[in-house]
Amino acid sequence: MADRPSADLLLRDVRIVPFRSRTELSGLRCGGSGPGSLDAPPRPGDPVDVRVEAGRVVEVGQDLGGAGAQALETGGAFLIPGLWDAHAHLDMEAARSARIDTLATRSAEEALELVARALRDLPAGSRPVTIQGFGHRLSNWPRVPTVAELDAVTGDVPTLLISGDVHSGWLNSAALRVFGLPEASVQDPGAPMKEDPWFALLDRLDEVPGTRELRESGYRQVLSDMLARGITGVVDMSWSEDPDDWPRRLQAMAAQGVPPAALPRIRVAVYRDKLERWIARGLRTGVELPGSPHLADGSPALVQGPLKVIADGSMGSGSAHMCEPYPAELGLDHPHGVVNINRAELTDLMTRAGQQGYEMAIHAIGDAAVDDVAAAFAHSGATGRLEHAQLLPADALDEPDGALRRLVGGGIELSVQPAHLVDDWAAVGRVWPGLEKRTYAFADMVAAGALLQLGSDAPVAPLDPWLAMSAAVGRRTPDGSVWSPDQRLTAEEALAASVNGAGPVAVGSPADLVLLAEDPVRLGAGELARVRPLATIVAGVVAHQRA
Repeated sequence: MADRPSADLLLRDVRIVPFRSRTELSGLRCGGSGPGSLDAPPRPGDPVDVRVEAGRVVEVGQDLGGAGAQALETGGAFLIPGLWDAHAHLDMEAARSARIDTLATRSAEEALELVARALRDLPAGSRPVTIQGFGHRLSNWPRVPTVAELDAVTGDVPTLLISGDVHSGWLNSAALRVFGLPEASVQDPGAPMKEDPWFALLDRLDEVPGTRELRESGYRQVLSDMLARGITGVVDMSWSEDPDDWPRRLQAMAAQGVPPAALPRIRVAVYRDKLERWIARGLRTGVELPGSPHLADGSPALVQGPLKVIADGSMGSGSAHMCEPYPAELGLDHPHGVVNINRAELTDLMTRAGQQGYEMAIHAIGDAAVDDVAAAFAHSGATGRLEHAQLLPADALDEPDGALRRLVGGGIELSVQPAHLVDDWAAVGRVWPGLEKRTYAFADMVAAGALLQLGSDAPVAPLDPWLAMSAAVGRRTPDGSVWSPDQRLTAEEALAASVNGAGPVAVGSPADLVLLAEDPVRLGAGELARVRPLATIVAGVVAHQRA
C-alpha cells in the first residue's frame, strides 16, 4: 500500500479511450461551434503500449521496451483515467454494513418491525450494546414518528435510526440520555431530530457505546470496494474531530495486522465548527495531512480537502430551503425549509476561509439555498464547488444574474449525485409538486457552461461511480419511466465529469488509471451500471485486479 518504493509498469495492448473535455462538451450541448456532435464521441485508435515510471505515463507507442518493469498484458482492454467520487461520507459508509437497512421502509411501523426483528434474532440471553439503522426517508412515511414509539421496542438499549439523506436521526430515550438530552415523556413523546441540532450529534456519535467499533471495522472493506470500482480518489465529507483521524486510523489497521492492501487518494473535508482549529494547525486545501502515508509516486495519500458548509436541509426531510412554501398538507414547522446559515454569515465565512487557502464545498439543495450560495460565492470571491444543486431556481439561467450564470461566471463547479434521483423520484411530486423539471437538471447545467463533478454522497447512494454515470445517462426510475429525458447526459459527458478534470491518458498523465473490458462512452445506461474494471492503478501501482 503506502510508502512502498516507486514501481515501473508497462501496459501492453491497451486502447486509450478518447473523450472531449467538459468545456468542449458544454459548447456542443449549447449549440456552439466545435468538431463533432454530442451523439458521435471519438473512437479509440489501435492498441498501444503505455509505459509508466515514477507514477507518470512517460511513453505511449507500439512495441515498447520495458526492461525491469512489471508488464501487464491487457488483451486490448480500454484505458481511462482514474475515477473520483467528488462527495462521499466514508465514516457512515464504513458503518453502514453493520446497521439495519431501513431504506425500503414506507412507514415508521415498518422500521420498528425491522428493529424488533433484529432484537428477536439475537442469541438467547444476549443484549446489544447499541442498535443502529440507516436508509429510510421521512418524506416517504405518512407521519412523523415519536421517540416514545422507539422506546417501546428498544427499551434501554441506545438506538439510532439515521435517515438516508443523513439530515435526521430518530433516537430513543436511552440514546438521548447519552448526549444529555431530554428523553420522551407523557407530555412530550419526542420526534426525530433534524438539521443543525442533529448534525451536532453526528459529530458525537462515538459517545454511544459500540459506535466507534461498528464504524472502524468497515473501513478496510470500503477502501477495497472503491478500488474494485475504479475509484482512485475521493473527497471524504465525514465529520472529523481531528486532522489526525485518518492517519491514526491507518496506523491502527497496520498495528492490528490488517492494513489496506492499497489506498486511493483521499481529500479530507473540514466543517465550519472546526475551521479555526484546522487553520491554527497550518492546514489549507491541498496540503498533506500530518502523518499521511505516501503512495508509490511519493505523493501523500491524505491531503486536506475543502471547507464543507451545509447551507440548508434536504428534500427528503422537507427542510431544503425553498423560494415557495412546501405543501401545507406536509405539516412542516418551517414552510420554506431550514436555513442553516444565512447569506451574510455564509459570505463572511467563505471570505475568511478563502483568505486562509481553503476551497469551498457548499451544500445547497433547495432553489433558495442555491441562490444564496451563488450570491455568497460572488461576493466572497471564494473558489470551489456547490454541492448537490438538486433544484435550480426558476431564473437560474437568466442573464446575467441567474444563480447558474453567476456560478459559471465565477468558475464554481457543481458537484452532483445522479443516483439520488433514483431514490427521490417517488417523493419529489409530493414534496416539490410542479418542480420536477427543475430537479436534477443536469443537461441545463452543462448547457449553461457548468463543469460537473459526479459523486455518490455515500452512503446516501452506493459508492459506485458506474451507478452515478448510469443514472445521469438513463434517468430511469424504479417504475421504468424516464424522469425528464431532456436532462439526460451522454455517456461521454458522464465520464468527463467523473475523472476529476483529467483528459484522455497521454504522456505526462498521472498514472491513476483504470482498465475496462468495454469502451464506456459507447455504453447505454444499463450497461454502464454493470461495468466492473479489469484493473485499477494508483500512482503507477496495480491496486486492484479482477480475478
